[in-house]
Amino acid sequence: MYKIKIGIVLVLATGLMFWLFGCGSAIQDLGLVFDNPADAGRPSPSFSADIAPILTKRCAIAECHVVDGPHDIDLRTYDTLMQGGDEGAIVITGNARESEIVEEIAEGKMPPEGQPLDAAQIQLIIDWINEGAKNN
Repeated sequence: MYKIKIGIVLVLATGLMFWLFGCGSAIQDLGLVFDNPADAGRPSPSFSADIAPILTKRCAIAECHVVDGPHDIDLRTYDTLMQGGDEGAIVITGNARESEIVEEIAEGKMPPEGQPLDAAQIQLIIDWINEGAKNN
């Protein structure tokens, strides 16, 4: 009986430590940063030249994030991206850290099949959002 109680305490303590401190985040593992890209000397991403090609090639594909896709999120155009989905906005202009699209991509949840986006692609999306998510 005594051994079982100690085991339970150890499992609960370990779980609490992982909950409080985590076991590493995808953002840290990928080297992603949430600073101002201009201040850091990175070029400003363009929606049409940088972001749209990533989204249309990797996310807005058959039966994924197109009209009537999962969670009603359509990533084919700037307007539909900014519209969000059935649970609201997925891009928080000026705040990539709070944007659901970044969280889903950085954690490897999206895209669900195939290769995940690489760190450079994710960083472009972060920089674009942090610079105001402009339709440029």
